[in-house]
Amino acid sequence: MKSRFTFVGLCALSSCAIAATDLPPILVSATRSEQPGLDIPTATTIIDRRTIDGTGARNITDLLHRIAGVHVSDSVGDGGSASIDMRGFGGAASSNVAVLIDGRKINPATDTGTLYLNSVDLDEVEQIEIIHGSAGVLYGNQAVGGLINIVTSRATGRSRQLVVGAGSYDAWEIGARLSEPLGELAVLSLHAERRDSDNYREHNASRLERYSGRLEVTHTGGFSYLDLERLNDYVQTPGALFSDELKDDRRQAVFPDDYLDTTSTVLRLGTRRRLNTQWRFEGEIAWRDDHRDFEQSFRGFPGSPSTQDRESTEVSPRLIGVLGDTTATLGIDYLTTDYRLVTAFGPQGDEQAITAYYAQLTHAVTDRLSVTGGIRHALVDNEIDIGAQPVSIDDAVTVASFGLVYRPDTAWRLFLRADQNYRFAKVDEHTNVPFGQPIGLDTQTGVSYETGAEYRHGGLTLSASAYLLKLRDEISFEAVSFTNVNLPRSRRIGGTLSFAADLSPTLGVGAAVEYIDSEITSGVHEGSRVPLVPMQRANLYADYRPWDAWLVRLDVEHVGAQYLGSDFSNSAPRLDDYTVANLAAHYDRGDWRLTAKVNNLFDERYSETGASAFAGDGFIPAPERNFWIGASYRFEE
Repeated sequence: MKSRFTFVGLCALSSCAIAATDLPPILVSATRSEQPGLDIPTATTIIDRRTIDGTGARNITDLLHRIAGVHVSDSVGDGGSASIDMRGFGGAASSNVAVLIDGRKINPATDTGTLYLNSVDLDEVEQIEIIHGSAGVLYGNQAVGGLINIVTSRATGRSRQLVVGAGSYDAWEIGARLSEPLGELAVLSLHAERRDSDNYREHNASRLERYSGRLEVTHTGGFSYLDLERLNDYVQTPGALFSDELKDDRRQAVFPDDYLDTTSTVLRLGTRRRLNTQWRFEGEIAWRDDHRDFEQSFRGFPGSPSTQDRESTEVSPRLIGVLGDTTATLGIDYLTTDYRLVTAFGPQGDEQAITAYYAQLTHAVTDRLSVTGGIRHALVDNEIDIGAQPVSIDDAVTVASFGLVYRPDTAWRLFLRADQNYRFAKVDEHTNVPFGQPIGLDTQTGVSYETGAEYRHGGLTLSASAYLLKLRDEISFEAVSFTNVNLPRSRRIGGTLSFAADLSPTLGVGAAVEYIDSEITSGVHEGSRVPLVPMQRANLYADYRPWDAWLVRLDVEHVGAQYLGSDFSNSAPRLDDYTVANLAAHYDRGDWRLTAKVNNLFDERYSETGASAFAGDGFIPAPERNFWIGASYRFEE
């Protein structure tokens, strides 16, 4: 019998570091199904449950903060509204990466406001799969820079879990989870949690309440499930500071009345069923209702109470077939959304429908060589309501991909791939009420060329990858003119080098370096760098196990200088580069784990993000040195 009780002592907002594990036999994101042993032509990172347990991370943002190829910046401080950037998109980052929970996108296709990273509890996560680079054929809209799929664990028996905690910035949390078999074929899982914190700055308090339940029934050839979730997420937003304000008091707030108060309800029904020896069917139907009350101010323009409502229905059936040496995935994605935004400038809305048909084939040509190809056709229909006369904006796009994987021996893996991608403009990009921007933007399209090599032998792992990403009509936002724009042509050239090695049975080290050259290559801003994209990022870690029960880990992250958001002329002061070190220690005794952490070990004063606007240049200060200690005890049956 095993039970889990977790007590967290002094805790603070932490940025934790992790290392990628060896590629597991099942990569769900490769075919949108659990297909063991499939090799896909792309760079991937897998964060398994054992690695997650070893980090002490409180949320998804903490976990992703030190992953090579993933740039995380948090403008609020609670982790739920952080921006995740892959392949250098800066202010439009969250619109160019697909973030999914069990294959369902949590960053909405309708507006750019929220990633909803707080809609999953890290304790429920089985593994996190990261596809670096374009995934336009298999996942479609927004999967331009990469994809992050958060795979939750399935309850298979009786278990109990209680979580309580307290920490710096007057933070505290309490949560409970249980699973109970209902006969021999069904399992009921329930979860509830509450988290409160004043966070690092003044007027920066956050409160999270989350309740969820899952009923899973096993049947011949597979299983079916019903998920229900309710999320209440409230956070105060203190605003960006000018440089003189930053020097005077990093914790002060400039907008003492601003806040975001979000309520989200999700109902999801899904099934996995084997049809015969070759084919199986998988599919989900999800309904989601989001309501947000908020007030957001700009310098010289005080905010006023506003609301945002979104109701969406998503249907995603697919067939997966294993036909000798060929694996096929055939599917349909359908998403319909009714969106309404009401502010002091007037209401705007959008009834949007996106339909896509896709197919992907992976064929093992020989024992050493496999090829993957696919095609997707997508259509979008917008009925935009911004005045007396609704405006209809429709578009369609077809993208394709082709790649190969070659394994000259058991240690080496080489891949080469070309993948087309696209992103439809969202409603708040199509329209701009107060400044009279014309309604309608072009669809962003692009193609990514990627290659890489991996070597794994004994305790040594080496990898290198390089890419060229070329875009037409990249959708971006200029805060200086307060308009949404298409950048005619832009491109990214980049690559990553990494290694991990077990130097001895007790000492392991690893490092990764990422380079991105993101440039606008035509139009008014030709030759400028894309704002909020550091050219260099680096990660370094060392873990030491003096005894079997002990682990001491040092993580260091370096982020290069970057232009402020919306500074397309590259003329404003830049965000300085910064280097942050985190130190953690774990001690295991039976079912107990004791943890101590020091985040921002050398008390670096830095900002992860900021923006250049008509009122001036603003910076969002990151937390100073902070601490975390905790203990956990598990109980499962």
